Amino acid sequence: MDASTQEKADYLYERMSQSPESTLFNQDELLALVEGATLIDVMNMTQNLLNRKLMNLSMVAEEVCFQIITMRESEKLLTMSKEEEMIYSHISASGREGIWLRILKNKVNLHDISMNRCLKSLENQRFIKLIRLVKLPTRKIYMLYNYLPSEEVTGGPWYTDSELDTEFIDNIMTVVWRYIGQKTFPSAFSEVQSKRNPSQCVHPANHTGYATLTQITDFINERKISLVELSNNDIRAVCAALIYDDKIEEVKGAMDTYKATWQGVLDSGFGRQYRNGNVLEEAQKLYVDALDAQKQFSIFDYSSVINEDVPQLDVAYMDAWVRD
Repeated sequence: MDASTQEKADYLYERMSQSPESTLFNQDELLALVEGATLIDVMNMTQNLLNRKLMNLSMVAEEVCFQIITMRESEKLLTMSKEEEMIYSHISASGREGIWLRILKNKVNLHDISMNRCLKSLENQRFIKLIRLVKLPTRKIYMLYNYLPSEEVTGGPWYTDSELDTEFIDNIMTVVWRYIGQKTFPSAFSEVQSKRNPSQCVHPANHTGYATLTQITDFINERKISLVELSNNDIRAVCAALIYDDKIEEVKGAMDTYKATWQGVLDSGFGRQYRNGNVLEEAQKLYVDALDAQKQFSIFDYSSVINEDVPQLDVAYMDAWVRD
């Protein structure tokens, strides 16, 4: 190719670079980028770029399309053998999902010795890396070195080294529950104060300041509670688990808004400060005792007991208790 052709090819490359790297161009679109160029001119330019590893060819709907290769990628390709370049191109095309070694072997059709040598060379140069699928850990998956695997591959933030991180999940669930609880029951988690109403201070029925999904996610990420940034979908999954455990519930009429259940607060050892503490004044103690005397047993309150003052005829026992 003469100097004039290379200059035109560089100009075409520059025009194509103004679009995102993933953009595919057909011949007509390339002609439109270079004013006054003929189809033969464009063919010479594209061949020049192909020879310099600055362009890729691909077929889309039975039409030849062209895509630029970045200068950095081009430098990598120029150092590779033909076999390495072929393997690298298939791995690159797999994106963040990666490609299974068996499929890669079928595509390149190389002898195992040559295949392993090329893969080892590409790994040593940090062009590619080997990863493991969470669902299928025995499979060897290859992807480009600078790519982050998709959640389908890694299992998302809840997995560490392909293992479910139960300790991390428990910690996040506790933090999320405490955050929601503090916005639901203002004094359940605070220190006991003798001047405060000993009955649990709850918000009125028309209260709208409950915890939203976005607020919870921002709280977790801003305080760096998780080493990896969690998304709204991640926190939504945590909230779904807390709902299943009867620790929180969704606020009716408000999307992705949550409030804690009182039973969940009691089960976690909170909300009993005024009954168990010794800071209440005499009038407050009498008020609490009166509440206890009027309280009826509920099968939905795991900490409740049958009031001794309730007539036996008014008490209904479950069959399992009678048999015991």
